[in-house]
Amino acid sequence: MLTVLLEAQKVSRFFHSGKNRSFALQEVSVAVRSGEFLVITGPSGAGKSTLLNLLGGLDRPSQGDVRYNGRRLAAMNDSQVAMLRNISFGFMFQTPHLLTDRTVAENVSLPFHYGTPIAQNEIQDRCRELLEYIGMADMAGRFPDTLSGGEMQRVVFARALVRRPKVIFADEPTGSLDADNSERILVLLQEQTRQGCAVVMVSHDPEAVRYGSRVIRLEKNHSHT
Repeated sequence: MLTVLLEAQKVSRFFHSGKNRSFALQEVSVAVRSGEFLVITGPSGAGKSTLLNLLGGLDRPSQGDVRYNGRRLAAMNDSQVAMLRNISFGFMFQTPHLLTDRTVAENVSLPFHYGTPIAQNEIQDRCRELLEYIGMADMAGRFPDTLSGGEMQRVVFARALVRRPKVIFADEPTGSLDADNSERILVLLQEQTRQGCAVVMVSHDPEAVRYGSRVIRLEKNHSHT
């Protein structure tokens, strides 16, 4: 039986405009288990990215609870949630968000600049190991603007893994990639689940959805008065 790592219990996200309540996410409950590749799909505007942001502690629900290892994120202050995101979670988005004035190796090592200090040689060893893993060991000293879109996403993937997270959140990680690079990223994500990591991925791409071990589909939200 796989362990439940992360759980959203009756979460919703809405905004008030006058007397109207506009839903970014209708009420939903979901549990994420270790070693699971969970794909969240559905039409545009259904709240896929909103749910991922709530699960990843990037946003807080209007109603309901998110728990990681049984602990309510709502009971943590902002710096505790930030620390949780840095140490236990890894993130990939459709846009790579790499620092253009830092090398590939420096971008991968960024999460080590926060939280518990780690020896420089350990950081270098971990970054080297990951760059070998993603097939970019010879590009450690390159800068992001010299990389292709697929190479940039692999650097983001390495950065997401650098602190050995328990959960990787991927929001349309293949959205701007061609078929070959998409497959490469999806295979790398799938390999992580075999090592016990959970992956939560938002995608509307049928090819990407096939990689999931479980798929949940959100339906289009609507406004409540």
